[in-house]
Amino acid sequence: MRLAISLKKVKQNSKKDDAVLSRLDVQRQNKIVYCFAVLLFILISFGLNACTVQRPYVQPGKIPKYFAPSPRAEEFGNNLYQELSVEYDLDSDNQKRDRLIEVFDQLTKAAQVDHLPWHIYLLDGPEIIDIRAVHGNYLFVWSGIFNAVKNDDELAGLLACELSHTLAHHTDPVEFTVATDVLFTVAELATSLGLMVASQGVIAINGNGWMKWAYVEVADLDPLDLEYSKELEREAADIALLILSRTQYCPQALLNFWNRTAADESSPGKMERLNRGLSPQERVSMLEKLISGPCEEGSRIATKPPT
Repeated sequence: MRLAISLKKVKQNSKKDDAVLSRLDVQRQNKIVYCFAVLLFILISFGLNACTVQRPYVQPGKIPKYFAPSPRAEEFGNNLYQELSVEYDLDSDNQKRDRLIEVFDQLTKAAQVDHLPWHIYLLDGPEIIDIRAVHGNYLFVWSGIFNAVKNDDELAGLLACELSHTLAHHTDPVEFTVATDVLFTVAELATSLGLMVASQGVIAINGNGWMKWAYVEVADLDPLDLEYSKELEREAADIALLILSRTQYCPQALLNFWNRTAADESSPGKMERLNRGLSPQERVSMLEKLISGPCEEGSRIATKPPT
């Protein structure tokens, strides 16, 4: 009888010990995961704020000088076009395409970059209102833009903004410094090790470069989904207005377009892609400040009525 009671106590104590060990294992794993999370947060926070190659400075009030894209840059743009062509056909409306090319040619002449190769494509997407300039002197225009603009002046204004992003090197892919490359390598190793330990070998990440890919996605740096900062949008708008002032197109029409968009209650849905994270009201405020500022001698900013 005493032996049976002793055995029962031993089993109970053994269960208690197992429970204690189990809790200790969970606590240990939680600490590992916590330490890993803190380390990863520090590394990613540093990475998101660090060490990318800086773009050339753009002097305010000047159209930046721009040179021919490298073969590698043109290959970059062509690869994006090949990706888009799987989803979108080229628009078959030759009148729209000719109108688009004519307006864009006037803008490149005014910016003194008409001698460079430019690749502009009108994509069949009547429900999409968007224009995207990408690295390599490629410009993608969805046909829905023609349903949104009232005249060539407004079309020229939107095209000029995208052209300006290219001239200011806003469309250049992110280039990482050597220090940042080292950071990403360390972060990848730390992440893989942390997940492997925390999951007791169940989860393992293999391969290189995945954290750079994650950075590009998190920071919205994909060229077809890129949202520029307010500073870069203002810089592009300033250049665009200067380009427009040297053409037959009215710079004021760009402000008219965004004023109309801001007043349209359905615009948030329709213009989501074109807005790029900056509301029509914010664009109106930005353009009003730029247009009401000093103009170059002979400029037609805010004086020539739209055609």
